Amino acid sequence: MFSVETTLLGVALALDAAVMCFAVGLLNFQVTNKIKLSRGLLICTLFGFFQALMIWIGSRGGYLLSFSAYGHLYQLLAALIFVVIGLRLFKESFKKEIRPVIWKLIPLFLLGVAMSLDALVSGISMGPLPEKYMSAIEIGLITFFICGSAFMASTIFKSFPSRWLLLLASGIFFSLGGRILIDIF
Repeated sequence: MFSVETTLLGVALALDAAVMCFAVGLLNFQVTNKIKLSRGLLICTLFGFFQALMIWIGSRGGYLLSFSAYGHLYQLLAALIFVVIGLRLFKESFKKEIRPVIWKLIPLFLLGVAMSLDALVSGISMGPLPEKYMSAIEIGLITFFICGSAFMASTIFKSFPSRWLLLLASGIFFSLGGRILIDIF
Protein backbone atom coordinates (compact mmCIF):
# COMPACT_ATOMS: atom_id res chain seq x y z
CA MET A 1 0.00 0.00 0.00
CA PHE A 2 2.16 2.84 -1.29
CA SER A 3 0.95 6.37 -0.72
CA VAL A 4 2.28 9.70 -1.90
CA GLU A 5 2.61 11.01 1.66
CA THR A 6 4.58 7.99 2.85
CA THR A 7 6.80 8.08 -0.22
CA LEU A 8 7.60 11.76 0.29
CA LEU A 9 8.30 11.13 3.98
CA GLY A 10 10.56 8.24 3.01
CA VAL A 11 12.52 10.38 0.56
CA ALA A 12 12.89 13.17 3.10
CA LEU A 13 14.11 10.78 5.78
CA ALA A 14 16.45 8.99 3.37
CA LEU A 15 18.34 12.09 2.27
CA ASP A 16 20.43 12.37 5.46
CA ALA A 17 21.21 8.67 5.28
CA ALA A 18 22.16 9.06 1.61
CA VAL A 19 24.63 11.82 2.43
CA MET A 20 26.11 9.56 5.11
CA CYS A 21 26.38 6.66 2.63
CA PHE A 22 28.10 8.95 0.16
CA ALA A 23 30.61 10.04 2.83
CA VAL A 24 31.29 6.47 3.94
CA GLY A 25 31.61 5.43 0.30
CA LEU A 26 34.32 8.05 -0.20
CA LEU A 27 36.37 6.32 2.47
CA ASN A 28 36.56 3.09 0.44
CA PHE A 29 39.17 4.41 -1.97
CA GLN A 30 41.73 1.60 -1.61
CA VAL A 31 39.59 -1.56 -1.60
CA THR A 32 38.50 -3.92 -4.31
CA ASN A 33 35.14 -3.60 -6.03
CA LYS A 34 33.90 -6.79 -4.34
CA ILE A 35 34.59 -5.34 -0.88
CA LYS A 36 33.02 -2.01 -1.90
CA LEU A 37 29.89 -3.82 -3.02
CA SER A 38 29.61 -5.85 0.19
CA ARG A 39 30.17 -2.75 2.36
CA GLY A 40 27.68 -0.78 0.32
CA LEU A 41 25.03 -3.48 0.65
CA LEU A 42 25.67 -3.70 4.40
CA ILE A 43 25.41 0.07 4.90
CA CYS A 44 22.29 0.43 2.75
CA THR A 45 20.63 -2.56 4.44
CA LEU A 46 21.40 -1.26 7.93
CA PHE A 47 20.16 2.24 7.14
CA GLY A 48 16.99 0.95 5.45
CA PHE A 49 16.33 -1.47 8.32
CA PHE A 50 16.76 1.16 11.01
CA GLN A 51 14.62 3.71 9.17
CA ALA A 52 11.82 1.13 8.92
CA LEU A 53 12.27 -0.05 12.50
CA MET A 54 12.30 3.46 13.96
CA ILE A 55 9.23 4.53 11.97
CA TRP A 56 7.40 1.44 13.20
CA ILE A 57 8.50 1.89 16.84
CA GLY A 58 7.58 5.56 16.75
CA SER A 59 4.16 4.84 15.26
CA ARG A 60 3.43 2.03 17.74
CA GLY A 61 4.61 3.66 20.93
CA GLY A 62 4.62 7.33 20.14
CA TYR A 63 1.38 8.03 21.90
CA LEU A 64 2.71 6.42 25.11
CA LEU A 65 5.94 8.37 25.39
CA SER A 66 6.74 12.01 24.96
CA PHE A 67 10.06 12.46 23.16
CA SER A 68 9.85 16.24 23.29
CA ALA A 69 11.76 16.41 26.59
CA TYR A 70 14.63 14.29 25.27
CA GLY A 71 14.58 15.20 21.57
CA HIS A 72 17.39 17.72 21.86
CA LEU A 73 19.53 15.26 23.83
CA TYR A 74 19.32 12.69 21.02
CA GLN A 75 20.08 15.33 18.42
CA LEU A 76 23.02 16.62 20.45
CA LEU A 77 24.41 13.08 20.73
CA ALA A 78 24.11 12.55 16.97
CA ALA A 79 25.80 15.91 16.29
CA LEU A 80 28.63 14.98 18.66
CA ILE A 81 29.13 11.64 16.88
CA PHE A 82 29.32 13.37 13.49
CA VAL A 83 31.75 16.03 14.70
CA VAL A 84 34.05 13.42 16.30
CA ILE A 85 34.05 11.38 13.07
CA GLY A 86 34.74 14.55 11.09
CA LEU A 87 37.65 15.45 13.37
CA ARG A 88 39.12 11.97 13.04
CA LEU A 89 38.93 12.08 9.25
CA PHE A 90 40.32 15.63 9.14
CA LYS A 91 43.29 14.56 11.29
CA GLU A 92 43.80 11.44 9.16
CA SER A 93 43.94 13.52 5.97
CA PHE A 94 47.11 15.31 7.11
CA LYS A 95 49.14 12.16 7.82
CA LYS A 96 51.95 11.34 5.40
CA GLU A 97 50.79 7.77 4.88
CA ILE A 98 47.03 7.63 4.50
CA ARG A 99 45.44 4.41 5.64
CA PRO A 100 41.97 3.52 4.47
CA VAL A 101 39.34 4.06 7.15
CA ILE A 102 37.61 0.74 7.68
CA TRP A 103 34.14 0.74 9.14
CA LYS A 104 33.28 -2.34 11.17
CA LEU A 105 29.78 -3.54 12.00
CA ILE A 106 29.37 -1.78 15.38
CA PRO A 107 30.19 1.75 14.11
CA LEU A 108 27.88 1.21 11.13
CA PHE A 109 25.21 -0.07 13.51
CA LEU A 110 25.55 3.08 15.63
CA LEU A 111 25.44 5.29 12.53
CA GLY A 112 22.28 3.51 11.40
CA VAL A 113 20.63 4.22 14.74
CA ALA A 114 21.85 7.84 14.81
CA MET A 115 20.63 8.48 11.27
CA SER A 116 17.20 7.03 12.11
CA LEU A 117 16.34 9.13 15.15
CA ASP A 118 14.41 11.53 12.97
CA ALA A 119 12.41 8.55 11.67
CA LEU A 120 11.52 7.66 15.25
CA VAL A 121 10.12 11.12 15.85
CA SER A 122 8.37 11.10 12.45
CA GLY A 123 6.76 7.78 13.32
CA ILE A 124 4.92 9.39 16.20
CA SER A 125 2.87 11.40 13.71
CA MET A 126 1.79 8.18 11.97
CA GLY A 127 -0.09 6.90 15.04
CA PRO A 128 -3.64 6.94 13.62
CA LEU A 129 -2.71 5.49 10.21
CA PRO A 130 -3.80 1.90 9.47
CA GLU A 131 -1.19 -0.73 8.50
CA LYS A 132 1.79 1.21 9.86
CA TYR A 133 4.10 -1.72 9.17
CA MET A 134 3.51 -1.31 5.43
CA SER A 135 4.50 2.36 5.63
CA ALA A 136 7.59 1.37 7.61
CA ILE A 137 8.57 -1.21 5.00
CA GLU A 138 8.03 1.32 2.21
CA ILE A 139 10.23 3.90 3.96
CA GLY A 140 12.91 1.26 4.60
CA LEU A 141 12.96 0.28 0.91
CA ILE A 142 13.10 3.89 -0.22
CA THR A 143 16.03 4.49 2.15
CA PHE A 144 17.82 1.37 0.88
CA PHE A 145 17.60 2.41 -2.77
CA ILE A 146 18.44 6.08 -2.24
CA CYS A 147 21.42 5.11 -0.05
CA GLY A 148 22.54 2.63 -2.68
CA SER A 149 22.47 5.33 -5.33
CA ALA A 150 24.51 7.66 -3.11
CA PHE A 151 27.04 4.94 -2.29
CA MET A 152 27.47 4.11 -5.98
CA ALA A 153 27.85 7.80 -6.80
CA SER A 154 30.76 7.99 -4.37
CA THR A 155 32.73 5.50 -6.50
CA ILE A 156 32.96 8.12 -9.25
CA PHE A 157 35.44 10.00 -7.08
CA LYS A 158 37.98 7.14 -6.87
CA SER A 159 40.40 8.95 -9.21
CA PHE A 160 40.75 11.89 -6.81
CA PRO A 161 43.69 11.96 -4.37
CA SER A 162 42.82 10.12 -1.15
CA ARG A 163 43.67 13.17 0.98
CA TRP A 164 40.99 15.19 -0.85
CA LEU A 165 38.45 12.42 -0.35
CA LEU A 166 39.15 12.33 3.39
CA LEU A 167 38.78 16.11 3.58
CA LEU A 168 35.51 15.96 1.63
CA ALA A 169 34.15 13.19 3.88
CA SER A 170 35.28 15.16 6.93
CA GLY A 171 33.45 18.24 5.64
CA ILE A 172 30.27 16.22 5.10
CA PHE A 173 30.36 14.92 8.67
CA PHE A 174 31.05 18.43 10.02
CA SER A 175 28.14 19.85 8.03
CA LEU A 176 25.76 17.14 9.24
CA GLY A 177 26.77 17.79 12.85
CA GLY A 178 26.62 21.56 12.36
CA ARG A 179 23.20 21.39 10.77
CA ILE A 180 21.87 19.44 13.74
CA LEU A 181 23.37 21.99 16.16
CA ILE A 182 21.85 24.88 14.19
CA ASP A 183 18.45 23.17 14.26
CA ILE A 184 18.68 22.69 18.04
CA PHE A 185 19.70 26.25 18.85
